[in-house]
Amino acid sequence: MKLLTTTALAASFFLGAVFPTEAGNIVGTVKAWQYMQAEGWKSADGMDDNILHNMLYQASVIDNYTWTKQFLLRVRGGGALFLADKKTHTIRQLKVEPVGETYNDIETVYQGEDKGEGCYFAIIDNQSSARQKAIDDLLSYPPVDDIDAKAKKIRQQMTPKVVMVIPDNCVNKQQQAALVAKRSEEDRKLQQWVAQQSLTELCRRTGNC
Repeated sequence: MKLLTTTALAASFFLGAVFPTEAGNIVGTVKAWQYMQAEGWKSADGMDDNILHNMLYQASVIDNYTWTKQFLLRVRGGGALFLADKKTHTIRQLKVEPVGETYNDIETVYQGEDKGEGCYFAIIDNQSSARQKAIDDLLSYPPVDDIDAKAKKIRQQMTPKVVMVIPDNCVNKQQQAALVAKRSEEDRKLQQWVAQQSLTELCRRTGNC
């Protein structure tokens, strides 16, 4: 498979691949855009090949499993996200902008177990950098009264938000057991949080369903 490095094969997920602390499970990296092109991949956005080469060189391959219709690509270092459609062999950049100043605030979760809302990829803005900046601003001149209370209010208001949901296939029981066994505790907590969100409310608020 030319698209992925040897550690990026979907089978490696079941062969003891070690995953990082991010909720999106990285199953490998892209060698370069031209390798994807050689396998018939194209840009659904008509993006320039030179731009794609720069953006996707050593990009992370996230949650690419044999049963999913799609998977995610992320620019190295925690940059922009692309959605790869296996059926059409096209990729497109997701129009997701974090509230804060860094794209590292954007996290992804694959919800492969149907808890009543179907299965999907969820894109989350944890608002971490924006929240920290707002708190830091309280400490700047001129002095602000009741800093602790105001910082607490900022933390309560600037909480993680699901900003996009992309429907996909669910896993079967055997596959689900393998996923659960490989996830870190942090991954599981974030996935549980996403599963508890109301997709009905999400669709109403964002219109991204």
